[in-house]
Amino acid sequence: MEQNKTGKYFKYAIGEIILVVIGILIALQINNWNEGRKTKSKSDIYVDKIINDLIQDTLNINDLIRTSNIYKESINNYFSFFDKGNIPIDILIDSSRNVLTSYYRYIPVNHTFLDMQASGNSSLLSERQREVLIQLGSEQEQLIIIIEKLISRSIKESDEKNKYLGFPENFYQKLGKPISESKKTQWLIHAHLDLEARSDLYFFMESRGNRIKEKSREAIQILKNELKDD
Repeated sequence: MEQNKTGKYFKYAIGEIILVVIGILIALQINNWNEGRKTKSKSDIYVDKIINDLIQDTLNINDLIRTSNIYKESINNYFSFFDKGNIPIDILIDSSRNVLTSYYRYIPVNHTFLDMQASGNSSLLSERQREVLIQLGSEQEQLIIIIEKLISRSIKESDEKNKYLGFPENFYQKLGKPISESKKTQWLIHAHLDLEARSDLYFFMESRGNRIKEKSREAIQILKNELKDD
C-alpha cells in the first residue's frame, strides 16, 4: 500500500511540474506577444510620423520650385533682352539690377528618421524601409551641397562686382567721379556670372527637387505597404 501511495504521489508531482512548465510557457508566449504588440505599435507611430515628414518636405519643395521658376523667368527675360545687342551699357546695368532674384536654402524635413537613427530605433523599420529612406537622405544631402556651392559662387561674383562700381550703387556718383566704360563692362561681366550661378541654383532646385519628390513618393508607398502587410 505504501508503494502504491508513493507511485501516486510521484505521478501527481510530475503532473504538477508539467502544469507549471506549461503555465510558464504560456506566460512567456503572452509576454512575447505583448512585447511584439508594443514594438509594432511603436513602429507604426514612427512610420506615420515619417510619412508626415515626407509629405511636408514635398510641399516645401513645391514652394521652392515655384519660387525658382519665377526667379528663373526673370533672369531669362534679362538675358533675352541682352541678346538683342547694341544696347547701351548703362541700360544693361540698370536692367540687370532689376532682375527679380534671391537666395534660399533647402532644409529637408526628416526629423523623425534622423531621431530614429540617433536613438537606435531604426531597427523598428524593415530593411527595405530603411534602405529607401537612406537613399532619399542621400538625394537630399546632394541638393543641399549643390545649393551651398552655387550660393557661394554667386556671392563671390557679387563681391567682384563691387570692386568696379563700388558699394552702394551710387558710390561714384556721391564722389562726383565718372565711371569708365572698362569698369562698367567688368561689372556687367561679373553681374552675368552672378545671374548664371543663381539660374543654375534654380535649375537644380527644380530638377533635383523633382527627383527627391519621386523618391519620397516611393518611400511613402513602401512605408504604407509594409505597414498594411504587418
